[in-house]
Amino acid sequence: MSSLLRRAAQTVRRHPDAAALTLLSVVATTLRLAFLYRVPVILTGDSQSHYLPGFDLAFGNEFEPELRRPPGYAAFVAGVILLLGEELRGLAFAQHVLGVGMVALTYALGVMTFGRVAGLLGGLLVALNGALLLSGQSVMTETLFTVVLLATVLTLLLAGKTGHWAWALVAGVTLGAASLTRPVAQALVVLVPLAFLIYSRRPWRIVRGTVLVGLGVAILLGPWMLRNLSEHGTMSAAGGLGRSLVARTIKYDEGFLDDSRPPEDGDFKAEVRQFIRGKRNTIRNSRSVRSTQAGLMKEFGLTQAESDRIMRVVATEAILEHPRYYAVGSLKMAWQIVLGKEKEDAYSDRWVMRAEKDWVEQWESRVDHVLTPPTPTEKASVETAQWLTGIFQPATVGPILPVLAIVGLLAGAVMVRPALVPGLTLLGILLASAALDGPVPRYRYPLDPLIALFAAGGVTAVAYGLLGVRRRFGRPAAVPRPPQHSAARGAGSTSAPVPEASR
Repeated sequence: MSSLLRRAAQTVRRHPDAAALTLLSVVATTLRLAFLYRVPVILTGDSQSHYLPGFDLAFGNEFEPELRRPPGYAAFVAGVILLLGEELRGLAFAQHVLGVGMVALTYALGVMTFGRVAGLLGGLLVALNGALLLSGQSVMTETLFTVVLLATVLTLLLAGKTGHWAWALVAGVTLGAASLTRPVAQALVVLVPLAFLIYSRRPWRIVRGTVLVGLGVAILLGPWMLRNLSEHGTMSAAGGLGRSLVARTIKYDEGFLDDSRPPEDGDFKAEVRQFIRGKRNTIRNSRSVRSTQAGLMKEFGLTQAESDRIMRVVATEAILEHPRYYAVGSLKMAWQIVLGKEKEDAYSDRWVMRAEKDWVEQWESRVDHVLTPPTPTEKASVETAQWLTGIFQPATVGPILPVLAIVGLLAGAVMVRPALVPGLTLLGILLASAALDGPVPRYRYPLDPLIALFAAGGVTAVAYGLLGVRRRFGRPAAVPRPPQHSAARGAGSTSAPVPEASR
């Protein structure tokens, strides 16, 4: 037994990354398999608008997603249907596989920034995260977006570190894929030069890498933007910004559009403003702004793109009337997103009540066959499923994890230059989500791996500081070799110091 343990320890020392990834994969896979068949696939009010375009794409029907839905998740759904069939459980299975990949990507980012210890700790937090487990069981974009977002950050760092054109092109393609899954990923474009500047001061290398990343983005994002220009008159990855800003300023806030301004004859913007203002209570009591947009389209005879455009203009003007209030409110909402909801297993009512939900009855009839009711076994397994998701819930620890992540962000800014890319990614996506949409709890899920990574980085930075360990993060600590004495030397001879390069 002792020899077996000794050999195992030697293997871990020789292949630490393989050992860490094996451990993380076993934990993540076991938890996800234990959960997958205990509850039905979770559906929300937005699930149909995500699933149906993929269903149509897989079976050659007319592909017409909503303007605010880019095609990334629909393409993923279509691929799963073609590979695993129409059963929603196949989609959940594929997303849980991505969840295991999410854990591995978190570890890889940890190795490139704060080191293996932080990568392992961050990976374990992601593997056990009950909120991510729930999102993997849901027909929503969170899991796919999280994986592509992490892959984008990792490939950007690899492109900057190696300077190889292939990594830069791959980073651009993954950034394009992330933007086609959630348009908020386009905020990462400003970080592209930084990924090369961190590792090199050569202007040509920075410019070349940035151009190659841009080319990769254009390859994937360009055709869809041209399609939107042709179909909807907007050169963007997706519409819906107007609807989001109305939700941000009215549904989640009360400081905008509160004044009464009777519109003058012919003042279309004022008429729309008055219409939206009159729907304040409806917007605040509804799950989304979809019904208000539909009413606006009917009232003024607008297309989906036109209504979204005028909603964006009205909401932007309202924001510009109170810019400081808007900025402070966005920061508060960002903190709300990070803290999360106190009870992240709020989906549990959908595990057993799915057949009776109104939003299920509103699904298109051609996909009725995939909306199977929960089985008796699933109903009996609810308590076990809730226990599995409750092993670790970030929201239950309150501000502890966010505060540790702030420590990690500060440590990264001071000591770990590569950590600037994932750190600014975390802050950029978080602030953009709060400013453009509001404090939607599930917007934290794609950021959970980065929060876990920086919390782990903060813990390791503090631990190294308390222990007085001097090392450079992101690479193994140098181990000094003992002086080498030559046999030809006498007993009184002194050995030469070991050159720095040989250490």
